Amino acid sequence: MPSIHQVPDKSGTLKSSSVCAVVVAYFPDQGFDQRLHMVLPQVGKVVVVDNTPEEDRILGLKEFYGNDARISVIENPANVGIAAALNQGLAFALEYGYEWIITLDQDTKCYPNMVQTLLQVYEACGAKPAVIGGNYYDLRKGRLRLPAGEGLFLEQKAVITAGSLINTSLARAIGGFREDYFIDQVDHEFCLRARANGYRVFISRIPVMEHGIGGADSPLIPLLGIVLPDHSPLRKYYIVRNTLVGVMDYWRHEPLWCLHRLARLLFELASIVVLQKDRFSKLHAFAAGVMDGMLGRMGPCRREWLCRQPCAKNESPSIH
Repeated sequence: MPSIHQVPDKSGTLKSSSVCAVVVAYFPDQGFDQRLHMVLPQVGKVVVVDNTPEEDRILGLKEFYGNDARISVIENPANVGIAAALNQGLAFALEYGYEWIITLDQDTKCYPNMVQTLLQVYEACGAKPAVIGGNYYDLRKGRLRLPAGEGLFLEQKAVITAGSLINTSLARAIGGFREDYFIDQVDHEFCLRARANGYRVFISRIPVMEHGIGGADSPLIPLLGIVLPDHSPLRKYYIVRNTLVGVMDYWRHEPLWCLHRLARLLFELASIVVLQKDRFSKLHAFAAGVMDGMLGRMGPCRREWLCRQPCAKNESPSIH
């Protein structure tokens, strides 16, 4: 595991007190509170948006954090999707005058210098970006997302939700997060839409967190270094549908990105056939995602047989 690099302390104009952390929760585990308190000293406020259905909450987060003025909780009666939850967090940050949000998954383990690093990368970029993503130690692959190299940052086409610093006014100007995606690919679509509007996306070279894509049983293609998360059929549906919609929307602006995403879908299909369990349900969900994506049927899944197979409780609500 890499050491936590320190960014030189500069007396810049950007302050961590102007950052609001937005954490989307969905059946949070027992380590959630500890991880939340790792980011708490780094920001002005933490807002947790809980998508756990009301009837399944043993102890509400609002009740649990009710006496902590540093933490605000928005409890949704049902799972409204990660995009809508992120927009709720964005609206909160805008209402209370925060200049930035940093978006986090419930399982994100932040390093102590996360926010400082991302703010200093923003200042170093020159061209003001839409999003500053964070390099991370990939728990599944056992290595950094980006190898160490010269400079503080690299330009990217898209970055993941976890560890992304976003200017609140800019996010509002381009329409926030696309809620009809519901879950999956929301972060990619936001980044591509920002780029289509003339903004840029960067990622820090310095690692700022630990993050895992896929579970322990997720198949890994060693020569290509690709993890194909072994998600439930419902998640497979959203991944396929939203990827196809993203490709259709942005192929003129981002042809190479679109080819790469289509290639990943083909690898995903091959992985279902060869490596994964519950093949029939996942292949059925894959086909449903293709059909609904091509027809533009967006929003929450309306296929009853798929909705009876909800995302597993240990499945992260993050978007990869």
